[in-house]
Amino acid sequence: MSTSDKQVFVTAVEKQHGQNLRRYLASRLRNAAADLPDLVQEVFLRLLRVEQHETIRNPQAYLITIASHVLHQHALRQAANPEPTEMLDALFEMQSAVEDPAMQLETQQRVAQLEQAMRQLSPKARSVLVLHRRDGFSLEEIASHLGMSRGMAKKYLAQALSHCRQRMPAQE
Repeated sequence: MSTSDKQVFVTAVEKQHGQNLRRYLASRLRNAAADLPDLVQEVFLRLLRVEQHETIRNPQAYLITIASHVLHQHALRQAANPEPTEMLDALFEMQSAVEDPAMQLETQQRVAQLEQAMRQLSPKARSVLVLHRRDGFSLEEIASHLGMSRGMAKKYLAQALSHCRQRMPAQE
């Protein structure tokens, strides 16, 4: 089957069963609803990799089977990834190095603002931001470490940076 035939097949399946797939995944994600777009994308990528689409008798059942495998792998990755450590450790070190009480107060306020902004991020966006800013990982390393594409890592980093910038007042 040619690539264009595969794309036509997957597009037709998405139009006909995409909404049901999203509901199926969302009902099983509970606390990880932010991961829904990634998982939907992974399901359709796997469907694109199937060599002989014409042998699929029930596309909806096949899609749900793929989705259950994706959910299982997602759960394994979530269990294997420890909670990201807070970026605040470095800021607290900076805070203790400042001797001026006014500067200490300002630093404490900025730390609290950053902590609040970080809590509002999705777990994946927070992980990407921590790995990039604190640990110095490249987007490729982050993608490999978290089991996502480079494009998704870039998207999460952009979201996290934008979110934090919006919630942190400009420093004078």
